[in-house]
Amino acid sequence: MTDVGEGTLLVGAEARIVLEILMHEDLSDGLVVLSQSVTAAAEREALELYREWSTGRLVQVVKLRTGQGREVMQAIAVGLTLSILVNRSDTPERAVPQWDNRDPEGGPLNRAIFAGAERFAELISGNSRGRSQHQQQLVSGYALTEARRRLAHRMVIEKRGREKRGCLYIPQSYRDDVVTFLGRDLARRPSLSHDRLASAFDQLVAAFRASAGQLAYESVAFDRPAETHLLRGKLLNAFDHARDETRPSRGE
Repeated sequence: MTDVGEGTLLVGAEARIVLEILMHEDLSDGLVVLSQSVTAAAEREALELYREWSTGRLVQVVKLRTGQGREVMQAIAVGLTLSILVNRSDTPERAVPQWDNRDPEGGPLNRAIFAGAERFAELISGNSRGRSQHQQQLVSGYALTEARRRLAHRMVIEKRGREKRGCLYIPQSYRDDVVTFLGRDLARRPSLSHDRLASAFDQLVAAFRASAGQLAYESVAFDRPAETHLLRGKLLNAFDHARDETRPSRGE
C-alpha cells in the first residue's frame, strides 16, 4: 500500500485482487484458506495486469510514430517539419544548425525557420496565437520536441566534433516517408480540406522565402522552387489518398 497523505492509503493491484477474492469467500470464521487454483488464477491476473501496464507505453509510442495515435500531430510541429523539407535540409551538408535564441545568430535564424511554420499552423488550426521566443527555436523548443517524438529516427540531430549544438535534418532516405506520414496525419483533421491544405502550404512557402535572407546570410538556404513544387504535390497526394482510404464506399 502507498500512503498518499491525510490518512489515506492507496492499495496496489495485488491488494485489489485479494479484496475481490474475499468478497466471494465465507468470512464468518475469521480465517480464510485459499485453494491453489484460486491463488494461481490471482497470480495470473496480476501478471497480466502488470504486463498490460508495462507494454501500454510502448504501444502508445509505436502508434504515435506510425501516425495511429489518438491525437494528431500538432500543427506547429507539422509546419516546422515542412519548413525543413522546403529548405531541402535532407543531408548533413544542408542541415540547419541548432542555435539558441540567446546567440546573436540564433534568434534571426530561428525566426526565419519558424516564420513559415507559424503561418502554416495558424491556417491549419485556426489559432492565431503566436508562440514565445523560447518555443520558436531548434534547441528544446516545443515544436521540435513534438516533431521528433512523432518522427523518431526520421529526424536527425547530428553532433559535429566538440560542438555542443547539433545540426538538424531529415535524411533523403526518409523524405518521402515523412511526407506520407504528414499527409496521413493531416487527413485525420475532419475540418481540413484539400484546398485549405494547399493554401496553407503555399503561405508557409511564401513566409519562409520572405525570411530566407537570414538563412542565406548563414549559408543554410537551400530551397529550390521546382523541388518545393514536387513536395507540395506529394503532400497533397498523400493527404487525398489517406482521405480516400477512410471514406466509406458506396456499398456501405
